Amino acid sequence: MHTFSHAPGFPPGCPDSGDVLRALTASGVPYELTLIVVTSALRDGVEEAGDHERGLDRVRASLARIGALCGPAWSPSYYGKDLVLVRPGRHDPAPLRLPSAAGGVRHGWAWDRVVLPSGPELGFDALLRVCYAVSMAARLRRDEPELPAPAPAALAAVPALLTVRRTASLLAGVLVRPYGARTAVAGEDPRMPGVPSADGWPGSAETAGAGGWLVMTDVHDIEWGTVRPDGSGSRLTAGNAQELLELASAWKAGGAPEKVLPAAYRIRQRRERELVDHLGALARGTQGLGTLHGTYGDGLCGVVTEPSVLRRAVVRANRASAGRLASGAGAAALGAGGIEAARPRAAFALHVTKALKGTGQPPDGVQVFGDSLLPAAADAALGFLERLRAAGPRAPGAHHLDHARRHRENWLEHLPASWRRRAAEVLAPTGRQARSPGRPGP
Repeated sequence: MHTFSHAPGFPPGCPDSGDVLRALTASGVPYELTLIVVTSALRDGVEEAGDHERGLDRVRASLARIGALCGPAWSPSYYGKDLVLVRPGRHDPAPLRLPSAAGGVRHGWAWDRVVLPSGPELGFDALLRVCYAVSMAARLRRDEPELPAPAPAALAAVPALLTVRRTASLLAGVLVRPYGARTAVAGEDPRMPGVPSADGWPGSAETAGAGGWLVMTDVHDIEWGTVRPDGSGSRLTAGNAQELLELASAWKAGGAPEKVLPAAYRIRQRRERELVDHLGALARGTQGLGTLHGTYGDGLCGVVTEPSVLRRAVVRANRASAGRLASGAGAAALGAGGIEAARPRAAFALHVTKALKGTGQPPDGVQVFGDSLLPAAADAALGFLERLRAAGPRAPGAHHLDHARRHRENWLEHLPASWRRRAAEVLAPTGRQARSPGRPGP
């Protein structure tokens, strides 16, 4: 009997999608499959939980319940924030009944059929490409549930429904399994060779003691890249969606999905390989002096012995992926309260690096909870938050200001005294008038 890898971060009994899909195509015999993808509104879950890891846990627990309801005939498997259901043969799925007590998680689903070509590798590649298209339709229906459930019919609505920018975001927002020459070994994330599995977290931290430092990392602006905040419009890093704008324009102009999606898939697969390389470099950079696990889709969590270990790892990984990807990292000391007490502090420290991305403040992209910001960094961070407030709640990146308001007391504690009044204004939960964005003084 085949033993499948566990999907990291999911509840017990949730197999990894890559393993399950590869097993279904192992015989190399061409046959028809029916495939369903259920996706999730992760940001909603994170905002409701007030914490990324807790929000992700809630999403994955909800998907596990849905998979259990569908039963073994559909071979449920899991990755990221998605559930994949595959069944040999030609089926017409009844409307999927999502559990009403799903912990408040918002899901969307879509389906399609595929006749696999002959040969295990060709069949596996074909199935992954169909999974990409169906995942995209599921994401679209998550936000537009009145669209039809068959993926081709849902995707046909894209040109009339979405702007070019939103189409690029749709093309970029679906996870692609970045298979390459290397496969993951035991203890690594099956989707990210070289990155320790989330299943080892937080168990590996229990022996760290009070001398360790909790770490959270995140790739900044992975979808649209990081624009220099100097007004020049130039980019420090390219984004997934930015690369797909030309294809999105072609789709919007009437290009057929069967011509757009293969090219988009190739771009997404290359970008996911770059992400795996980047996260692997971060994880390797702490080996022997800590362990970072792949608990997020584009970030890591773990424990290191000293913040200097983290700084070196971040600098090296960012240098290796310069122009394509850049991570920030937050760290908080592990004390008597352990991980639970340190988690919100590390999350705040990571949040600070997002406010400072692209500014060169701090130059190493690492913030340690308890370290006060220097005046230049304080001015850059508050300028970023003021511009978000001026742009309004529907502008891209508005959630960063929501996070900042949630961490209001921490911001006030970490800013120089002469900047605190300005911070209190921009972080006020009411609509009070703030000072003009980008002001040069405190």
